[in-house]
Amino acid sequence: MDAGDATGQPCVLRRAPRPQTIPGGRQHIVKDRIMEIVHAVDRLEVLMDVLREQCPWDREQTLQSLRTYTLEEVYEVLEAIDMQDWRALKVELGDLLLQIVFYARIAKEQGRFTLHDVAEAIVDKMIRRHPHVFEQGQGGNDLSRQWEELKQAEHAERVSLMDGIPPLPALKYAQKMQQRAARVGFDWVQASDVLGKMHEELAELEAEVRAERASPERMEDEFGDVLFTLVNLGRKLGLDAELALMRTNRKFGERFRGMEELAGPSLADLPLDEQEALYRRAKAELRRKENAQ
Repeated sequence: MDAGDATGQPCVLRRAPRPQTIPGGRQHIVKDRIMEIVHAVDRLEVLMDVLREQCPWDREQTLQSLRTYTLEEVYEVLEAIDMQDWRALKVELGDLLLQIVFYARIAKEQGRFTLHDVAEAIVDKMIRRHPHVFEQGQGGNDLSRQWEELKQAEHAERVSLMDGIPPLPALKYAQKMQQRAARVGFDWVQASDVLGKMHEELAELEAEVRAERASPERMEDEFGDVLFTLVNLGRKLGLDAELALMRTNRKFGERFRGMEELAGPSLADLPLDEQEALYRRAKAELRRKENAQ
């Protein structure tokens, strides 16, 4: 995805000219003015000013309308990291940076804050949360606990440990809740303890599935309990459930594409056992390629 695609729409300075917004002849002047700016981040900020003023699509965007694009960009960054694709990572980080600049521009228009304010705020926060680095004799050995205590002190208005958790995807949200509960000792001692709970929850789900009059609501409850326990198990193993599932999704997609290539147009006509055999073959071929790298 190029910089013009970060918002999902053509960019007036990178794609076809828009005579109705920037008269012909002025387009090159505007572009040259941007490219003459020495620092790339300053150049990006001026670029956003121009897009916001001259591009009809960019001009109509709001904080709310940009949320979907921001989420997409975050996942594309994660995918580039998982693929260990440095070139793609550079591009996707740029797309994500553009989102930040976009939000800051909207905030500036409303007199709230600027991109400079955003940078100042994170610098101040990181210095405040690293007393062991920036203050002589400060900080202890448990840096994770120190971080959480300093973070909590910044949000004295929160009544419950469950307050202030952002609207993350469900698996990540569950992990965040469990981490918060663990701060006060409400946690499993070790991963093997969670395994016993997982088998208990699976048995309850199985009983609900096998019931003569299975209740969709009860099945959803039990299924959710299984997922919540699996997130807990992953946390105790040092794993992130959201990232683990993303990785598995990617593996399945690659294997299924390989299966489709092996079967050709007849895949839908094959019996399940032959489809399974092709899936195993595709899986083995992908593994050979990985080992050969």
